Formats: sequence, C-alpha cells, structure tokens
Amino acid sequence: MIRFLRDTVHKREGTSRLSLLYILQQLLNALQVTVIYALLSAAFVLFYGVTNRINLAFGALAMWAAYLTIMMVSLLEGVTFWPLIIVITAGVAIAIFNTALLGFSIHHLVVKKLINARMQTMLIATIAIAIILEEAMRLINDSRELWLRPVFADPVPLVTGGAFPVQITPLQIAVLLLGFGIVLLLILMMKRHPFGLRWRAVADDLQMAALCGISLSAVIGLSFVLATIMAALAGSMIALLYGSASFAMGTIIGLKSMFIAVIGGLRSLQGALAASVALAFFETFWSAYFEIAYRDVAAFCVLTLFLIMKPEGLRRR
Repeated sequence: MIRFLRDTVHKREGTSRLSLLYILQQLLNALQVTVIYALLSAAFVLFYGVTNRINLAFGALAMWAAYLTIMMVSLLEGVTFWPLIIVITAGVAIAIFNTALLGFSIHHLVVKKLINARMQTMLIATIAIAIILEEAMRLINDSRELWLRPVFADPVPLVTGGAFPVQITPLQIAVLLLGFGIVLLLILMMKRHPFGLRWRAVADDLQMAALCGISLSAVIGLSFVLATIMAALAGSMIALLYGSASFAMGTIIGLKSMFIAVIGGLRSLQGALAASVALAFFETFWSAYFEIAYRDVAAFCVLTLFLIMKPEGLRRR
C-alpha cells in the first residue's frame, strides 16, 4: 500500500512537472508570435497617428517581404560561398530595402494624393493595393507557396532531464532579441527623437503642428516608409521562422494586426505592444490545448467581443 501511494505521488509530481515544462515551452513560442504582431501593428499605428486613416496594405507588404526574403536567401545560398549568417543577413536586407522602395512608390503614387480625401477613399484604395500586390506575387510564382530550408534550427535545450525538454533555436533567440529591440527602440525614438516629437505633434493636432513650421508631408512620408519597414521586418521574420510564404498570408496577419492596433488605441505603440502580447499568448495556448483549425475563428471572436465591450481600446485618446 505504501509503495502504491509513493508511486502515485511520484507520478503526479512527474505529470505536474511535465505540464509546467509544456507551459514554459508555449510561453517561448508565444514570444516569437508577439514580435511579429508588434512590428506589424506598429506599422498601422505609425500611419494612422499622422493621417487618421487606416492602411490595409501593410499585410500585403509583409507578404511581399516574406517572398523576397525566401527568394533572396535561396538565390544567394546557391550562387555564393558566403557563410549562412551573411547570406541570411544580406537576403533580409535586400528584401526589406526593396519592400521599402515599394512602400515609397505607393506613398507617392497613391497615398500622398489621398491624404485629404475621405477615410473611405483611403481604405478602398489600400484594399486595392493589397489585392494588386497579392495577385502580382501569385502570378509571379504560379500560385505556389515558397519554402525555405530550416536555418539555425538546431535546438538549444533550456530545461532538460524530463520527458518534455524546453528548448529554443538560435534563430528564435536572434528574432526575439532583434524584434523586441526594434520595438523598444521605436517606442524610445517616438518619445525622444526629433522625428518622434514631430510625429506626436502632428498626431495631437495636425493644424497646430503645421502652424509651428512642421512639414506635414515630410512627417507623413517618413511615417509611411518607416511603417513599411516595420511590416517588411515582420514578413522577413515570418519567412525565416516558419520557412514558408503564401500570397494569401497578408490578409489574415494584416487584419489581426489592424485589430491589435485598434485595441491598443491606434496612436499608442505601447498599447499595440500590450495587445500583441495578449493575442499572441491567446493564439499560442489555444493551439496548444484546443483544435488548431479553429484558432483564427476563436481569435477574431475574442477581438470582436473586446471591441464591442471596449470600443475605445486599451487607451483613451
């Protein structure tokens, strides 16, 4: 009897430890999703803050960067003898640069001309841009998804000795450090850098900012390019972390990031970061404990219910 009780206690302790290790692994997984959402929602915040307009093309721009990242990394790996880290760095840099140029062109050809138009006009125009980008990439790749072989994916054990080891890859470590570093640097820049001060002035009162000598066109243009770079970073990280890119991926991640920006207050990078953490953790733990096929359904239901109960989001203007 005593032996039976001892075995039962040990079994329960082992099960409890296994559950804790599983939860810890999911926490690490949620952090990398947080980085992606934080970068992409920051793009919506940067643009909306100075225009009072929502741009629905950022998801498509992230998709564009994801495709370019896989294309360039695969190309450079095949035609050069560079170390893998240099190949990845160069591929990501080229993808982000080209996506930024694309964003710059979109701003001058479309967005700049619609700044003073009705909100619905900008919304419809950016939806059209998103469709154009998605269809262009679909036609370029014959409706194929692109795949990238795993890079820097050898697991580094954090907790061992159990039935469920907690581990992380070098790529995940790099993405977490770079992603959170960029988000925190962006928040700090918007508080203290001259551009950030101008952005906040325009976001608070556009007409007063103009009377104070701030160039509205310059601030709006730089904001759009910076937002495009944030979206491109998110897309490149998706390509490296998950090893694939689909022409339709921009719609879902773009809509989720827009929801996050709205919940965060639309003018608050800190609010967007907080909402990114909440959604990323919800999705990760849903995937861990429930049917993953219903994850997006559950996520959009929760986002919608939150906005119904709290339309102003996490922060009041």
